[in-house]
Amino acid sequence: MPEEPAEEWTKVVIDITDAHGERFYAEVTREEAEAASARAREEAEAPIVVRGPSSPAP
Repeated sequence: MPEEPAEEWTKVVIDITDAHGERFYAEVTREEAEAASARAREEAEAPIVVRGPSSPAP
């Protein structure tokens, strides 16, 4: 199990190299991660609307 960071975190760095040597590198700030989490939470809590064939177009 990973240890908890000693300080508040400010960003996450993703650095992956696949089996073909292709590299993926990205930095995500804490603000970006928190905003994305909030958007995902809002979408998950939104009502699901199922439209039938006779429903007007959105």
